[in-house]
Amino acid sequence: MRLHKLLRLCSIALITLTLTITVFLRLHSPPTTAAQKPRILSFTALQRRGSEVRNSLFAVNATNSARRELAPNIDVSYTLVWSPKGDRLAFVSGDTDIYTVNADGSGLTKQFAGEFCKAANFKIAWFSNSQKLVFARSCDGFTSDSPGSQSLYTSDISGIQGTKLVRDWEVGGEPPKTEISSSFYLSPDGEEVAFVKDKNIYKMNADGSGMTKLTQSPGEYTSGGSELVWSGDRTKIAFFSGTYPQQQIYTINADGTNLKNLTNNPQNQVYSVKLLWSPDSSRIAYYQGKAGDLSGEKQDIYAIDINGPTAKNLTQKLGNYDALSWSPDGKLIAFATGDFNQQKLYTINADGNHLNQLATRLEPSAINELAWSSDSRQIAFTFNEIKEDKSNLYVINRDGSGLTKLTNDKDLNAGLPVWQPQ
Repeated sequence: MRLHKLLRLCSIALITLTLTITVFLRLHSPPTTAAQKPRILSFTALQRRGSEVRNSLFAVNATNSARRELAPNIDVSYTLVWSPKGDRLAFVSGDTDIYTVNADGSGLTKQFAGEFCKAANFKIAWFSNSQKLVFARSCDGFTSDSPGSQSLYTSDISGIQGTKLVRDWEVGGEPPKTEISSSFYLSPDGEEVAFVKDKNIYKMNADGSGMTKLTQSPGEYTSGGSELVWSGDRTKIAFFSGTYPQQQIYTINADGTNLKNLTNNPQNQVYSVKLLWSPDSSRIAYYQGKAGDLSGEKQDIYAIDINGPTAKNLTQKLGNYDALSWSPDGKLIAFATGDFNQQKLYTINADGNHLNQLATRLEPSAINELAWSSDSRQIAFTFNEIKEDKSNLYVINRDGSGLTKLTNDKDLNAGLPVWQPQ
């Protein structure tokens, strides 16, 4: 009887201990979040299929390398853009057409069928509801005397019948068409568009309404190939202004207020004209070269707080830097550095501390198209395999562990890695 009672008490104690441990683990273990879901990466790969060579579109699981072809028989040119919900992907085909496709490869739909034009270029953005696209198309004139064009469209993703031309302006030519002198620059949520018109910065809604002049004095706002760059929260636009390459970095609120010169340095020597907003829209990273050097071999990476007094040199070592990319959590900046085909991959803290080389077992080579996963845990990059005479797609953890090649022997050249939003 006593033994039975003792066993019963032991059983109760064991159950109590088990429940206690279970509750403790639930409280102290990380919750099941999107970060723990399979991380999916879309990319293109040039492949030879019989006598045909085609750039194909794939989605790959970064954990186990399992992949799916999303658009069989379609040659993919460039510009892969996931919808905010991660359920659909838009891309350009043949420099003339735009398609969308579901994440599982179903629902392939042609949204736009354009005629051939010289030096065609598309920019695409999704509306926040993932149910509508806005895209801009630029074309050069076929001769130096004939104008090119800048065109803006919206699409409800139902197909070509749901796509509408919003605006079509002629650009350049002889005599030059000067009313608009830049591309259309799309806000991150697709709601608004910025551009240079009559030598001032304007914006308008994606449907063509609400055109507003933001700057009040004519300037060279996109000289040297520079761009108008929307902040992630779309409240500000960053740009270069001045005579290239001695340009200054400015920001202006999207309502035209608070024009601000961030650099205010007559010796500012800009080599690369790309400005990169931090994810929280509080800082801007960029390249700055040594005065007098336009080769790009003597530059550093800088970051500037839009509310701070000075820019900070993060790298403090003149060199050739490329493929700058903020982590989505804003804590790290990834980049490649080195001469062409002799590049290495690094991360550095956003404050300039703790430089860390990644993928050390790979021989130095050309590194392109860095892409952070949405949870900031991994970096995808394309790497030129000199011995194999092709580029491969790799993924690596932010701490440098887990280097994995995601492409296979059939892939001749990989490119355009874009992570599916989670």
